[in-house]
Amino acid sequence: MERAKNSAALRLSHLSLGVSDLEISECFYRDVLGLPTQRSGDEIEVHWPDFLLILSSRPPAARGKFHFGFQVASAADVDTWAERLRAGGVNIMSGPFGEGNERQIYFVDPDNYEIEIYYEA
Repeated sequence: MERAKNSAALRLSHLSLGVSDLEISECFYRDVLGLPTQRSGDEIEVHWPDFLLILSSRPPAARGKFHFGFQVASAADVDTWAERLRAGGVNIMSGPFGEGNERQIYFVDPDNYEIEIYYEA
């Protein structure tokens, strides 16, 4: 595949990890590592200025144990990536979907790791 245009550049923005025990993981990241944590539904978010770690209650052996997301500059960039992924024979799990201020697509890499490309205003 040819190199992506700058307008569709991917920026790693978050990592989602499944954990065996959400409370123990929250204490580890907050109390042991000293990182700021925030509850968001049934997930723990650990924020950096340009990166988000999401911990969810899914044992590491579960299907959705790991996913990471790339942010792009526009909703149109998500669609551009969808076309490129399809042309490359990539297994798209869902999307692209979303309207207005959000648009995303989920797919898997050759090792079945889930990847998200998204736009968020």
